[in-house]
Amino acid sequence: MTVGAIDLYLCLHNLKYIILLRLSPSFIPSAYFLEHHQKLDANKRYVEASVEGGLDKNQRFHARLSGSYLDNDGLSLDHEAWPRLKDASEQSQISARLSYRPDGKGISNNNNSDNDSRMVKNAQYWLEASYYKEDDISRFNYYVAPRYLAQQRDEHITKQRFSVGARADITPHADNRSKTYRLSAQALHEEYQSESNTKTQQTITSARDTDISTTLAQAQLDLPELLLSDKHIHLIQIGGQVQQDKLSQTKNKFSELISDDVSRDVGELYIQDDWLIGDNWEVLSGIRYQNDEDFGGHMAPKVSLKYNHLDASGRDHVFRSSIGGGYRVPNLKERYYVFDHSNLGYKVMGNPDLQPETSTSYQIGYQGQLSDSVNLTVNGFYNEVNDLIQTDEDNATFDGNIAIYKYMNVDSAKTYGGDIGIDWQVDERAKLQASYAYLKTHNNVTDTELTYKPNHKAMLALDYQINDKLQLIPRLNYESKQLVSTNAQTYSPSWWTLDSKLNYDATTNLSLYAAINNIFDVQRDVTDASDYRPIDNREWLLGASYHW
Repeated sequence: MTVGAIDLYLCLHNLKYIILLRLSPSFIPSAYFLEHHQKLDANKRYVEASVEGGLDKNQRFHARLSGSYLDNDGLSLDHEAWPRLKDASEQSQISARLSYRPDGKGISNNNNSDNDSRMVKNAQYWLEASYYKEDDISRFNYYVAPRYLAQQRDEHITKQRFSVGARADITPHADNRSKTYRLSAQALHEEYQSESNTKTQQTITSARDTDISTTLAQAQLDLPELLLSDKHIHLIQIGGQVQQDKLSQTKNKFSELISDDVSRDVGELYIQDDWLIGDNWEVLSGIRYQNDEDFGGHMAPKVSLKYNHLDASGRDHVFRSSIGGGYRVPNLKERYYVFDHSNLGYKVMGNPDLQPETSTSYQIGYQGQLSDSVNLTVNGFYNEVNDLIQTDEDNATFDGNIAIYKYMNVDSAKTYGGDIGIDWQVDERAKLQASYAYLKTHNNVTDTELTYKPNHKAMLALDYQINDKLQLIPRLNYESKQLVSTNAQTYSPSWWTLDSKLNYDATTNLSLYAAINNIFDVQRDVTDASDYRPIDNREWLLGASYHW
């Protein structure tokens, strides 16, 4: 369309609206509603929309704008009681992206011909910005002897994110097109603010303010192909990153941290060589160096091997193996931040004495086509970990009825296991997906399992196209029990859920769907502090999506 003298090439799409209906604690027939004056209300409302497209005829400029809004009434097991099991929340977000390609997009001309003598080609530049806002209301009881007091926490959260980036192919000598470098770079800045006021009988008893900022810049240079022979090609990448994190947190205007502001500066350098050997073999090796102002320098190497096999039927089979060092410095949240979930009965405190987590990892895997309709993926791993960062119920203290946990280092631990996944195109209408993951953990100090690490996870899903317009997707999920307390040997129970979704293509542009999550209403027992099963009970969802 034309507006004034400006040509706009804009494509609008992706308008979605979803409402979620919830009845706690379980589904009750409608006759019961009438007799007991109960009703089914919309508990959650969600809408998102986006628009994107080229801004000029040659599509050198491309823009995208998207936004979403969520209104959640929270979750109460007893609507007559004060506490909420889950916060009421209102969330909104908007994001924008503008990109520029000097060559345009989808233009044939002679830009990429052999006669092109430009030094910089295939360049792209982009700018992104997003804004997020959230307002939460928590209601819970706090024990002050000899009684429980009704409390409410109002939290206002905002998050702003800005990023800029560029990517280009650079050929210093136009007469040697094989010597092309690819340079990419990106910088971003993110600000997070939280204002949280806790009230007792409408009087503010606690005012907590948190500010977290992250600034980073990163760059990578892909060197030209290094051809040693027809069967040996090296693709080398060099890159680096610098990052600064800052954190401040006050309660009633007094810092809860060891100083008013806590910061962390870290720099990383890496080099990686992708060695292609013939048509089947690939060796990827690299080393990463990290220097943290609080923990000093550390070197982490890694090497992996891949073999591609094409069988007589033309089916791909890929075998992989790798060994490498891992290194994770505790972030500022784990060291200093206070995660206040008093409405759920606990807080998690940072630990400034945490040490970096180091590991050695061994992995092996296979991915291939067993037939024209069956794909299989199998992976196995073994990890040796020192100074593993985790929480454990055993290090909890109590403030009234609120459990307070702390991050700790596990001196020595190991984890091993694997996973298997199958995709089976049963026929033209039905596709079956199944996955299973096994994880075994061991704390070498206490000779027990690690906490919050379930041994088994499984998923089974069917995608069934009933007709040209109607699609049914049931999904079954399972998770085994998990250790919560090492000393008491208490476990969170195992659980499984069944979800089902029905999609209907009403028109070319309009899609409708209805879904039920957690059909059999599996939910944690809120009176059991060791129960970490899903917090949400059964949910009914109705939604629509419109594209144009």
